Amino acid sequence: MPRIILFLTLLCFTAACSSEKYGAGVDKAAPIVTVKDVYLDRSLQDNPVTLEGIIIGQCGSPDKCWFFMHDETGRIFVNLKPANLSLPPAMGKKVRVTGMIQGDKQGYQIVAQGVEVL
Repeated sequence: MPRIILFLTLLCFTAACSSEKYGAGVDKAAPIVTVKDVYLDRSLQDNPVTLEGIIIGQCGSPDKCWFFMHDETGRIFVNLKPANLSLPPAMGKKVRVTGMIQGDKQGYQIVAQGVEVL
């Protein structure tokens, strides 16, 4: 009986820690940066980075081709279309994105290569 309880407990923890992965997933080698870093550090441009935040807006079309993400320092547009990614409705969910930063001081975006909805 104790083994069954242990198994069920481990199963619950595993399910709680799982995430939904899209595309290549999150690149563990890419540096983790904030939205503020994207705007202040031009050396991040055209290099893979990972950002983490909350989805605050999402494409309304069936393919869910983009979203806006917010962290404690700001918000950024996440473009899923170049990698042919789609994301089911995920408003308000925590997300990690790995991709390439593109843009200028007028506006930046991250072109996603992989997304993880936590």
